Amino acid sequence: MIYEIHLYAPKTGELVPQMMDWLFEFGQSDEQPESRWPVRAINPKTVARLLLKLDPSLKAVPGPAGDVELHHSDERLGIILYIHNRGVIVFFPYNAYGVLSRVVLGICYTYIRYLYEVGGFWSYDPQLNILSYADDYRSIEETAQLMDKIMPRLLP
Repeated sequence: MIYEIHLYAPKTGELVPQMMDWLFEFGQSDEQPESRWPVRAINPKTVARLLLKLDPSLKAVPGPAGDVELHHSDERLGIILYIHNRGVIVFFPYNAYGVLSRVVLGICYTYIRYLYEVGGFWSYDPQLNILSYADDYRSIEETAQLMDKIMPRLLP
């Protein structure tokens, strides 16, 4: 199973559940005026350059409509950062109860924390329905435990 965490830079400085509801309802439409968007528009190439400063080993791949994908240099880890005009989606494989899961989570949370610090990106975990301003290393273990508790029930 591929796990995903969404990152957005809220215009108000804080991401709240109502903003996520708005994004799920209207986020795929280009018809909304900028003033209605609860999150800032971003330049995917600029955000990709920021992430490449943190981790120069990431491999950039052009995405559709000007989006950018950054693939972790170790393809076995399966980490992909998908950068679009409103945010970043961090994709990684979910492996229950594994040491490798903790390593992958640690890498992903490093990217998440960095984007919070340099760009004000907040994270939303749609699988666990959790919003966070930034995830510290203590919460990695809490997240892993919650994933191990909830996710196996969702798998076929």
